[in-house]
Amino acid sequence: KFTYSNIGYNLKATDLQASVGVAQMKKLENFILQRKHNWSEINNFISKKQDYFIPHTPTEDSSPSWFGYAITVKEKAPFKRDELIKFLNENRIDTRLMFGGNLIKQPAYANKNYKVVGNLENADIVMNNTFWIGVYPGITDEMIDYIKQVFDKFLESFK
Repeated sequence: KFTYSNIGYNLKATDLQASVGVAQMKKLENFILQRKHNWSEINNFISKKQDYFIPHTPTEDSSPSWFGYAITVKEKAPFKRDELIKFLNENRIDTRLMFGGNLIKQPAYANKNYKVVGNLENADIVMNNTFWIGVYPGITDEMIDYIKQVFDKFLESFK
């Protein structure tokens, strides 16, 4: 999905989208609270599964309104990210890959001049082992419980 063959911009907001956005500003505070709640519930769960996943925390003194929850499968986990994603998708839990991953490995950057500092090991880990699940404000606590149950069901086979 996220293979980039060209370097450019992603500017596609229309007047209609802008008008919907303006109308939704009235709901913004509740959207943010619900996203933070959903992120926190998932984070509390993932943090208890550190044999398999790398939990994360917000930057100190920040208060993000989360887009989603990024899950990184540890290199030494007994399964691969794609196995987990397949299982989640089969159980109606949608996922997204981490956009472009290590961008210098994208076709758009072939034969381009850029400077690399370090070995980009973490960029490769994110590219190969990380994915998102949503924290959309419409996700309920019952839905979060279902997500936890599906993760537990998957992990059960690796104990």
